[in-house]
Amino acid sequence: MLKKLTKNYVIVLFAILLPQKLSAETNITLDHNDLLRSVIEFVEQHINPNNSENIKITALPIDSRIVLSQCDSELSFETSNKRTFTRQFPVKVSCEHERKPWKTYVQVLVSEMQQTLVLNQNVVKGIRIEPDMVKLVSIDKHKVKYRSIVDKSAVIGGRTMRNMSKGYQIGQNDVCLVCKGDDVAIIAKSDSMMIKTSGTAIENGAKGESIKVKNTSSQRIIKGIIGDLREVYVNL
Repeated sequence: MLKKLTKNYVIVLFAILLPQKLSAETNITLDHNDLLRSVIEFVEQHINPNNSENIKITALPIDSRIVLSQCDSELSFETSNKRTFTRQFPVKVSCEHERKPWKTYVQVLVSEMQQTLVLNQNVVKGIRIEPDMVKLVSIDKHKVKYRSIVDKSAVIGGRTMRNMSKGYQIGQNDVCLVCKGDDVAIIAKSDSMMIKTSGTAIENGAKGESIKVKNTSSQRIIKGIIGDLREVYVNL
């Protein structure tokens, strides 16, 4: 009977200790997320020492099948080719401890962010742009379209020239700030004086574009430059 109890005691004790041993072994592996954060810190120190908000650094995930042991010495980081940083490049990470040395490579993506104006919703041709229909967002500058803008005043109040979808990078050429048939203010100015009169737009136009307008008083057709919403400037 005593012998049987002793045997059962050993089995129970083994069952208790085994998970602890496995846990201890698991704890010696290096967490991939910790490693990625360390790589990002290394890259930031070299290419973004001033912590510019326009620079975004992303370390791409490591293959989950790769198991790295905790390093008993300080990790070593270096770029693989000694050249200047590019948009995407590998960082070599090494554990140089003599007992369990290892090395791996982490791909890093560096993006320069740039603000641009995008639509908050789908819009159809001919509707008026309201302030809540657009917003400024920061995206990788390589994805910013050449005609994109950040000036909300260039589109708010104007009418859309085409159908556009939510997230579209809206430009001033997508909106007529002065549209054909609009009543406009014609502003003639020089260094010393300014004259303001009313007129009617004969053409569509975006901010900064030259269009034809008809002066209501004289019925003359003149050309001017679009300023703010439904304002056209001419030189005296």
